[in-house]
Amino acid sequence: MRKHMWIPLILVISQFGCVFEYKDRYKVSNISEKGRVEAERLRKELLHLEDLVVGQGPLAAHGRKVSLQLEVRYSDGTLAYNGSAHTLLGLYPESGIHGSYIGPNQRGIRLGLNGMAVGGRRRITVDRSLVCTNLPDQVDSRAGCLLLGDSEIPERMVRKETLVVEANLTQACIPVKLEANIWYIGLNIDIRCREEDTPARKPSDPIWHFYS
Repeated sequence: MRKHMWIPLILVISQFGCVFEYKDRYKVSNISEKGRVEAERLRKELLHLEDLVVGQGPLAAHGRKVSLQLEVRYSDGTLAYNGSAHTLLGLYPESGIHGSYIGPNQRGIRLGLNGMAVGGRRRITVDRSLVCTNLPDQVDSRAGCLLLGDSEIPERMVRKETLVVEANLTQACIPVKLEANIWYIGLNIDIRCREEDTPARKPSDPIWHFYS
């Protein structure tokens, strides 16, 4: 349903004495100063980040929902995935996302997206230790885990190997929902994505700086 159609719906709801409110749908995981420092260490030591195009829009920061076009290859050039994707950076539950979402154990990809701006394109080389983080580093390289999940297509798997990822960021925002109770029936619906209140990137910030 289109966003402008929610206005008459809300007016109808209000006529029946129903309760509705706007609020953030997802909880933000807390990140301490120690956690931020650790994130920057991993970005410096286990990721190679290269901005091919620097975007000018909102940042993909901790506490944001992001949408992107994603190409994932192994280090030998073999294609693992090419298409759209979504993820929640520091937000949960992940199950609230519709469409292809990045698997929970792809920490390297998530860390690599942090600091991108909408309209930007970044190449992220992910060390195998940050691929399939649910598997020990000693596991056979043929072992794999979820790369992308989607209710409409088969799950996409990826082996625990070094990945070369190219990401084109199309959206970074805070999802907002409409919550309403109508005759004991609860509604919990995403209706818009708030782009304001995003952190600003300073030109002097290194590429591995972690934004929250």
